[in-house]
Amino acid sequence: RDPEAIRTAFSLTPEYLRTAEEAVATNLMDYGVALGRRFRGLKLWFVLRYFGQDGIAERIREHVRLARLLADRADADTAWERVAPVPFSTVVLRYAPDGMGEEAQDRLTEAIMERVNATGRAFLSHTKLRGRFCLRVSIGNLRTTEEHVLRVWRLLREAAAEVHPEGAGR
Repeated sequence: RDPEAIRTAFSLTPEYLRTAEEAVATNLMDYGVALGRRFRGLKLWFVLRYFGQDGIAERIREHVRLARLLADRADADTAWERVAPVPFSTVVLRYAPDGMGEEAQDRLTEAIMERVNATGRAFLSHTKLRGRFCLRVSIGNLRTTEEHVLRVWRLLREAAAEVHPEGAGR
C-alpha cells in the first residue's frame, strides 16, 4: 500500500547505480531485495550447466586478462589515472592530466563518460572513489574480445581529445 516505504527500506544505492533519470523514472531495483530481477540464481545455474566449471573458469581468466590489458593502457598514458587495483574484471580510472584541479578532472571525466555512452558502442558506469568522479569499465559479456576492449580505450581517448583538446596526444 505504501510503495515509498518499501523503496526507502530497500534503497542503498551505490554511486555506480545512480542516474540522471532518478527523479523522472521509477527504478524497480528500489522495490525488492534482488534489484527488481527475479530468478537470478536460475540464470546462473543455466550458465554453469552450459559451460561447466572449467568453461566458466576460462572465461573469468579471459575477462581478468582483458581488464589488465585496459589497465595497462591507462597506466601507460600520463593523462589517465587508474585509481583502484584490478584483481578481477573491473577497471576504475579517471581522466587526470597534470596541472589540472581535481574538480576540473571530475567534470572532464564525467563529460568523457557521457560522450562514450552517447556513441552507443560502449556503456560505462561511474562511481566516486575518495570523493572523485571515476569511470568503471566492467568486462563480463561472454562475447567480449580484446578488440572490444581496445575499442573502448580508443573511445575514451577520442572523447578526452574532444572535451580537452590541449590534453590530447599523450
